[in-house]
Amino acid sequence: MDSQPDLVARIERMQRDVFRTKCIAVVIFLCLAAGIIATWERHPRTAEANEFLLKDRAGNVVARLGPDGFGDTCLILNAKQNVSVASLCVQNGEGAILDLHNLKSESRATLTPGFNLYEPMSHLQSGLVITEHGQVIGPEAIKMPD
Repeated sequence: MDSQPDLVARIERMQRDVFRTKCIAVVIFLCLAAGIIATWERHPRTAEANEFLLKDRAGNVVARLGPDGFGDTCLILNAKQNVSVASLCVQNGEGAILDLHNLKSESRATLTPGFNLYEPMSHLQSGLVITEHGQVIGPEAIKMPD
């Protein structure tokens, strides 16, 4: 049989091992909690801003989401050097417009259920217009008021 001093030494060693295990568990828990909090702060569920800009690696704006000068809300996508542009704009109660155009070849497709233009003060009726080099080649449903 083990003597009493041997048993006391074993019990003390076991108590030290249990204490070390508890300390390691607390440190691991604190590290996990810190990691969760750091990740939570880096990836918010909602991002708020007045305008969102997406830039390419050269610093050129390739997409913009936000209000335009007349209070419309627009999503505008640009290709390199603004050669091709796609824009989707909505107005408060007045309408919306999807405009796809290529500035290099002057081709354009416009789709709208109705949209107010601010210069000159006019309104696009519902329809689809496709143009190439300034000539209408698609349905001529959008009429500009004189």
